Amino acid sequence: MKKSYKAALLSTFVFPGAGQLYLKKYWRGLALVLFVFAGLGYIIRVAAASALSVLDDAVVKLQKGTTDLQEISGITGSKMSSTDPYYDAVLYFIICLWIFAIIDAYIIGKQKDHPDEEI
Repeated sequence: MKKSYKAALLSTFVFPGAGQLYLKKYWRGLALVLFVFAGLGYIIRVAAASALSVLDDAVVKLQKGTTDLQEISGITGSKMSSTDPYYDAVLYFIICLWIFAIIDAYIIGKQKDHPDEEI
């Protein structure tokens, strides 16, 4: 299998930047990995805070004794909407980085497959 295909597949299915690391572009691959990890960490933090808020509301209602289990199930089963204004921006940033990593790994791999040609 050609290096360009292998690098693009690594960046697609393993993690963004894995193809760059495979092609020995360590700084570029490390930068992609770090940015994506930072974005995922942010998204996980926001989702965990939202989930804890919903669970806190459910526990408060349960402690008051004014609710039944069906209402608690409705509270915890409801869609957790994020009120964080940067959540969507970070998610789209990660998606764009992932697409960039795939294309970039393919281009770098293509250059290594055919070092005498300019791409």
